[in-house]
Amino acid sequence: MVLAGGMAACAYEDGGAAQPTSAVQSHRPAPSVPAKDQGVLEVEAANYAELHKRLGTAPGSVLLADAGPADGPGVGFTKAVTVMTAGPHTVTATCVGTPGVQMFLTQDGTGAKPVPLDVDCSRVLSKVVVLQKGYVSAQLIRPDPTGAWKGAVAGIEITVR
Repeated sequence: MVLAGGMAACAYEDGGAAQPTSAVQSHRPAPSVPAKDQGVLEVEAANYAELHKRLGTAPGSVLLADAGPADGPGVGFTKAVTVMTAGPHTVTATCVGTPGVQMFLTQDGTGAKPVPLDVDCSRVLSKVVVLQKGYVSAQLIRPDPTGAWKGAVAGIEITVR
């Protein structure tokens, strides 16, 4: 009863026509992504083919696999997976089209320090690391944010031994 009396005391006034929202009033054009050069796209595609051949040599079943551009716009990658069984895992990393890249493996919440991977692109890096149960992430960092796009690529696989 008291609630009904309190509600009756509330008034509602209509200000007329609905006011436009800020989303309706915005007339800015959407940001555009620069067109990619067809020649560099072809180099990048060939580099990915070589990268996948090199990464295909890792023994064991794949826990994590990722690859991405190693130069130009949109460089790098970050991928995370869950390690179900603690123990030794093989990390295989390589790159094509650039002299080298740097990647990191991290395991948040385990107390383990990030593992830096300095990858020389003239060879395939293979390293055994002991991973704990929980999340592991691999990240390719951007060495030169203003560098030219030449089609370089990098990739990583973590396999269960």
